[in-house]
Amino acid sequence: FETLEKFRKKPLKSIEVAEPPSGLDKKKEDEGEKSEEERQKEEAEKKKEEEDGKALLAWMKTALSSRVSEVEATHRLVDSPAIISEHDNVVTRRMMQMAEFKSLGVSKPAQYKLQVNLKHPILVALDEAKESDPEASKLVAEQLLDNAIISAGILDDVRDMLPRLSQLMTKALRK
Repeated sequence: FETLEKFRKKPLKSIEVAEPPSGLDKKKEDEGEKSEEERQKEEAEKKKEEEDGKALLAWMKTALSSRVSEVEATHRLVDSPAIISEHDNVVTRRMMQMAEFKSLGVSKPAQYKLQVNLKHPILVALDEAKESDPEASKLVAEQLLDNAIISAGILDDVRDMLPRLSQLMTKALRK
């Protein structure tokens, strides 16, 4: 199945991958009222956040390397920590599974593009914990990915995630 790329000679873009227009940013309105020193301080903080964010994204890409093709930051998420973008829809995935079943071939696990909200409390805590508790951090990263896959409606088998949930609950109760 191909996606619709144009309609009446106008390009279309999936809302799942499109960033919101920059004009919707409330911070732009307030910038005119700030002093030069405040702007420079905010720029320095923003640069530090971006550098810290790049380190977390690289760590997540390594931790989830068998399941993701890319991990990137997005500003379009507010309440959610992560989202899957550019994935096959459910019907396409089911048809591929049926074709693989008929041919008795071994299916290759899907590679997802994960977009994360670096300001979400879970990702802030994950960034802090990845060095001090790498085992638990990897479990959390895998669960974040599965939560995003569930939200996209494309999780094939929930049984793979149950042992991880048990491990996470055990770790949480032992602290």
